[in-house]
Amino acid sequence: MEKSVNHIEEKLGTYIAENCLPKNNSILVGYDKNLFDAGIVDSAGLISFISYIETEFNISIPDVDLLPENFASIKTIADYIRKQQKVINEQA
Repeated sequence: MEKSVNHIEEKLGTYIAENCLPKNNSILVGYDKNLFDAGIVDSAGLISFISYIETEFNISIPDVDLLPENFASIKTIADYIRKQQKVINEQA
């Protein structure tokens, strides 16, 4: 059960490690680490990250939801994705 709970976090962490961190870097990004404060994601990087999230998790992120509190950490992003997926499933 624990693996499925963290499945979204694992995918996000892998994306960040492969696309946002310098190559050959062994930094581990904790799920609660603020990605902006740590300099891991910036406004330009956020655009491609949002595109990845929409494609990978089959959700659409409206501009009104592009708020720091939704995308500050892997945990807040995963919570936002779960919320969006729940809305989609309820509408289906």
